[in-house]
Amino acid sequence: DPHLPIVLGPPRRLLALHMASIKCRCGAVSVAFACEKPIHQLECCCVDCYSKNVWAYKKASAPLPSGVTGVHGEGKPLDLRYWPNKLAVTGKEKLAFNRLRDDAASISMVTTCCSTLLCVDHPFYQTNAVLTFPEFCPYIGAGELPEISTRAFIKDWPVEKYAELPPKPGFYLTADGPAFEPPGPETEAACAPTFTAFANPHISADAPGETFQELLAAVG
Repeated sequence: DPHLPIVLGPPRRLLALHMASIKCRCGAVSVAFACEKPIHQLECCCVDCYSKNVWAYKKASAPLPSGVTGVHGEGKPLDLRYWPNKLAVTGKEKLAFNRLRDDAASISMVTTCCSTLLCVDHPFYQTNAVLTFPEFCPYIGAGELPEISTRAFIKDWPVEKYAELPPKPGFYLTADGPAFEPPGPETEAACAPTFTAFANPHISADAPGETFQELLAAVG
């Protein structure tokens, strides 16, 4: 019908209005994500997530965020948020990549200007997501974040300290696969989204930005 209005999709430049982002502490590097909200979230008890963030702050001689003592097992487990693996980076010349240990599976994207830990890749994410830590590197434009309902790697947290935390469904990994606490189908169902969250990219192939792997390859 020639009298019907023509509705066009949003211009590519307008997509940035709906993209959350992060910046390094000094502001020289920014990373825009391909959407406004994270695709998954967890509360994490593992030693490695804590250690890599504290390392980055100490390397920069920056004061730790409020509530973070620098000692794993004190306070509360970390807030983990996952985003699609398309990153629009400003200041790419200041990116570097490292591992917490030589045998660590995860790779961290950090900045050379102020040692900010921006995001992390791990084989478990199947190149479909990156991990971020809003307590250490806050979001811009993400609004109110979804509530976290489950915990990961709960056996890394000291037993006596874990008992003091508010109860939540949690899991840890064993040689036979994941185990759940409290045991039972309700906990398994609550934790199940973590094991399927990274099975697809969550965004279109032509979303703006580069993947973590492309940025890593460019650094060499």
